[in-house]
Amino acid sequence: MENIRYIKHKHIDQTKWDACISRAYNGMVYPYSFFLNSMAGKRWDALILGDYEAVMPLVWKKKFGFKYLYQPYFCQQLGVYSLNKITSERMQAFMLSIPKSFKYWNMHLNYENAYYGPKTTFISRSSYCIDLKQNYAEIYDQYNADAKKNLAKAIIEGYEVENNCSVELVADCFFAAYGQHYPKTNTLKKLISHCAQKAIGLNKGFTRAIYDKQGQLLCAGFFFQSNKRIHYAMAAPTEAGKKLGATHILIDEVLKAYAGSDQVFDFEGSDIQSVAYFYAKFGSVCQHYLQIIQNNLPWWCRFLKN
Repeated sequence: MENIRYIKHKHIDQTKWDACISRAYNGMVYPYSFFLNSMAGKRWDALILGDYEAVMPLVWKKKFGFKYLYQPYFCQQLGVYSLNKITSERMQAFMLSIPKSFKYWNMHLNYENAYYGPKTTFISRSSYCIDLKQNYAEIYDQYNADAKKNLAKAIIEGYEVENNCSVELVADCFFAAYGQHYPKTNTLKKLISHCAQKAIGLNKGFTRAIYDKQGQLLCAGFFFQSNKRIHYAMAAPTEAGKKLGATHILIDEVLKAYAGSDQVFDFEGSDIQSVAYFYAKFGSVCQHYLQIIQNNLPWWCRFLKN
């Protein structure tokens, strides 16, 4: 029987926790303590196998007196992270160890987690990735005609790249473009900005900005970088940038900078057809992970939302 313990937040050894994520064969940026502390505060507990050989964060909220598990914004995947390959038996053991006090689950597992259990709804989610072991010429060859056309237009117009723009610039650009799609925009903007700043301080993130020749901002982005994976986390064009297709430039500049490295560029989505088409322009390959939903709430509050 697996020795999996449920540990409340205040008792988690975050140094050992981060060491496990750093060494995990399926490690990524989202389960690091700095990320969870930034995006969920102290409202994350954990399942821990042995002496932090495998871990699973349980990010929770409380509503109507019931605790429930949810997926924080800007956090694509969580689930089980392990030093060794996760067997179906180990995955099952972790899922069965989730306390019954969490009456509702709506959370994402990660690429390496396969689980199918009773009374649970499973949704296959899509992400698009590019293997950066290739050189830039090989990566560029896989762009479709539209992406190449946009880049050629940008080269003719001319542009400048700023490698270390401020997180505030990126957040302002992103929420000006897409803020209407998020609740409590000001609070969320502060959370993700703090998280991004912490990531940069830990060498787990970087920013890029694209300007025209007159110094007008066209596009800005923040990227997490950890465990041999670069995440396209928060990026958006300005109104001027939309006309030039500046997001193509931003992505191309990052791919160019990291081509030939032992990393993966992860677009972090999407199941929206138009967004998926945009990511596919760059020759990305679809990868799948699971969203799982389980509802053990009383009938009178089964409409619970995050």
